[in-house]
Amino acid sequence: APSVVALFIVCMTYSKEERKDYFTRCFNLKRMTLKWTIWTTLFWTINAVIGLVIAVGILKYPMPEMKWLHLMLSKPYLLPVMILLSIVSGPLNEEFGWRGYALDRLFCKFGFIKGALVLGFIWGIWHLPWYFTPGQAQYLMAQTSLWDSILFIISTMMLSVVVAFVYIQTNRSILAGAYVHMSSNFLTSQLLADYSQQTATILRYVSIGMCLCVMIYTLMSQKFAERYEKVTTYKK
Repeated sequence: APSVVALFIVCMTYSKEERKDYFTRCFNLKRMTLKWTIWTTLFWTINAVIGLVIAVGILKYPMPEMKWLHLMLSKPYLLPVMILLSIVSGPLNEEFGWRGYALDRLFCKFGFIKGALVLGFIWGIWHLPWYFTPGQAQYLMAQTSLWDSILFIISTMMLSVVVAFVYIQTNRSILAGAYVHMSSNFLTSQLLADYSQQTATILRYVSIGMCLCVMIYTLMSQKFAERYEKVTTYKK
């Protein structure tokens, strides 16, 4: 729904030049840059490693089964299929709307941090139907812990800040924002599954902590503030 609605609005209300800019930001690899691709991949890899060290090494929770990772190692040719599934399961369905359409408008109204957090809250509660859908991770959270259910929304809000951070650093690249979303899902969830609810909670705490570090940087960095003012040109 987020992507379909946003694409409909863009096609119906944007001028030709605005549509060209929008789709360029969706698909142009140059805006994304190798630097931010590597940064994003390392960020979520470190997140997963720290989470496993705490959950398995320190707290002695069961080791995740890592079915996707084992499959990828035994049959590397399936990696493109796994990445495609990861793209379809989140970024493709959502990012044309969240970062592609909504984020700039929220920046205009609230500024960087508040805008990213408001979008993250909307993004989090958009998952509410999954709390009532057996088989979904959110359903398991709701069955076992009210706090874990709330923590998911908090973690989504913090993830939104990191996506917005990369979005600004890549000159408002919607593709780069989608890559942050995809790599978060792929590296900290899908490659590790199946894993216990306790491990999921630890991974979520680590994610919140790392995202909080990024948020603090955006608040303190004059360089980032200048970058934000330079690239946020949407004024409608």
